[in-house]
Amino acid sequence: MALKISVLGSGSWGTAQALHLHKAGHEVAIWGKEALELADLRQGRSERYFPGLSLCHPGDLQVEEDLHRAARGAQVIVFAVPSAAVRQVALAAREDIEHGCVLISTAKGLENGTLLRMSEVLSEVLGRLERIAVLSGPSFAAEVVRELPTAVTIASPVPRLSTWAAQLYHFRYFRAYASTDLVGVELGGVLKNVIALAAGMIDGAGMGANARAALLTRALLEIRRIVLAMGGRSATISGLSCLGDLLLTATGDLSRNRQVGMLLGQGKPLAEVLGSMHQVAEGVKTAHSCLQLAQSLGIEAPIIKETCHILSGEHDLQQALYNLMSRAQKFE
Repeated sequence: MALKISVLGSGSWGTAQALHLHKAGHEVAIWGKEALELADLRQGRSERYFPGLSLCHPGDLQVEEDLHRAARGAQVIVFAVPSAAVRQVALAAREDIEHGCVLISTAKGLENGTLLRMSEVLSEVLGRLERIAVLSGPSFAAEVVRELPTAVTIASPVPRLSTWAAQLYHFRYFRAYASTDLVGVELGGVLKNVIALAAGMIDGAGMGANARAALLTRALLEIRRIVLAMGGRSATISGLSCLGDLLLTATGDLSRNRQVGMLLGQGKPLAEVLGSMHQVAEGVKTAHSCLQLAQSLGIEAPIIKETCHILSGEHDLQQALYNLMSRAQKFE
């Protein structure tokens, strides 16, 4: 049955999801703030994110610049704005969201200050955790747009909702697995962005494949400790939303976080790197929140810690590497 779906966020991932859900047979509206992006989408293209591609026929997507109109009457609302904007957008749209509407969060970050996950932010603003699902996993937007095989996880504490939401996205080239581990699925997507920054630094500095493999292996342990301490499940850590997304984001050339890390590893200043980008690298914005979360749980997270020191300018890469390599020896 075709549903009325609104995607909030016209960046690369929001656009990819809107196109995918349209191809799956639904009536899709997409909302954004950037006039040029919206004008492009009305013509069935997105030159900023997918240059040279014809994405759909003009008019296939309902393109909205009015948030209230986009949210009103939707049966499903997909939040695809950067994590720093989720609360603001949810507050602005709150009066227009119908009580039975399903909310799907696809932003990967912790809220600065509160350390809340995005599902918790949405629940706090909209008061409906039982209607919220989270989509996460290894899914570059450019590959979804090109209909390359992709598999993700969709989680909700309500089994029926996670199954329903997985079926909503499940279509031809796009496979969705259902989960009830909301905490593990969501945190995996958050933490891997920080590790991807560190992996990019290793590669940008030419430190080799040995160093990258060691970093990712030990970083996965940090992710495991945090996820388990927050109530996530061990099986989730080896699944698509943790290990799968970590491998993609830390090694794939389309990864924004890896790109930032590589430029930092080459010695470029963070401000210059971020100023040259058209999209948000969530790991930069959420790294310090991830470290605060680990510290609040009494968990050692040396890779996340040193990544934060580099981002804040307290350590350079060589100092961070020395600090990691000179830690006391221990059994694995």
